[in-house]
Amino acid sequence: MIKILKRCWRIAAIIRLIDWRGFFKHHHTDARILLWIPKMSLKYFGSDALIWDMATLAALIRQKKPFKIVTGRKIGRYHRKKIFFSLSLTYNIYGFANHTAVLEHIATQLERQGNRIFPSKHELSFWENKARMHEAFRAAGVHEPLSQICTNPVALLADHPPFPFLIKSEHSCASQGLYKIESTEQLINLVKDKQFMRENKTVIVQELINMRRDLRVILVGNEVVSHYWRINLAKEWKPTATSKGSRVDFDNFPEKWRQHIQDTFASLKLTTGAFDITWQNDDLDTLPLYLEVSPFYQPNPRMKACQKPYSNYKTGLQLKKSWDVAYVRLVFAIKEKQVAQYLKRPSFSKELSPAI
Repeated sequence: MIKILKRCWRIAAIIRLIDWRGFFKHHHTDARILLWIPKMSLKYFGSDALIWDMATLAALIRQKKPFKIVTGRKIGRYHRKKIFFSLSLTYNIYGFANHTAVLEHIATQLERQGNRIFPSKHELSFWENKARMHEAFRAAGVHEPLSQICTNPVALLADHPPFPFLIKSEHSCASQGLYKIESTEQLINLVKDKQFMRENKTVIVQELINMRRDLRVILVGNEVVSHYWRINLAKEWKPTATSKGSRVDFDNFPEKWRQHIQDTFASLKLTTGAFDITWQNDDLDTLPLYLEVSPFYQPNPRMKACQKPYSNYKTGLQLKKSWDVAYVRLVFAIKEKQVAQYLKRPSFSKELSPAI
């Protein structure tokens, strides 16, 4: 019941944030800008994809750009269009373990037909694809923990880093597919797990950083649009995801590293992304360690400072200061900046200048 009510708050917030008069004014069947929604279903209306899609819609209306909403799978019929879409598992219609490969194939075909897609193929290749991400980190010289892309997890039995270390599934997010390996016995049990081996042909092996907090930094272009510390309240290491009971600090930002973070992000040639950053021994005088970056993320709206886990605010049902309403508003604000960045790209305005 609580989940249903929270979804209702989200949908109500979405309806209020869209200029519906502008919608009817700027929606054209022959527009060059498309908003692609591959599947409309009851599940979709309770998903994050709905929020991000509607935020794109609101941003296009505010930019006064003619657009068309396209639903269904037959996006391949379009040529030389500007196509906005949201990253989600919807595209993996065949249920492959490598769910990012299907989306990359779609992106390749769309670009071959002269379309420009947002996010681009380069950007979406970072989404839940840790091997690709670490390859990009190395190519750009990003300062990261010692990491190895392992294409045969069984080989770790003979050659592995000192205990403890981390094993990460190649295609995962939100602390899923993350294993802390502290002994030979744990390693043996993991590589003997049939389901793990079936789903993980490639894994990331990474040194364990002595940390009790990390910094989530969301950027659009060169602008830091959101940031917060996720603080592990336990004495021992564990993932800092808010679902694990972390406390969140929105007030403190390491200003001495702002330019370093912006320059590192720019080196990856992404329009938008969420960095997870930490420091060895939580010492901000040392060089930042970049754990991950993703072009699709769930931003956390600000919570009034307190000692309670953020998950209490996130999962609870509030009528006045609803997390869900604040989340929708934050997504809309970030998406407006994203769309503005895409529309500023060279030749975009020039190509769209003729009347439709």
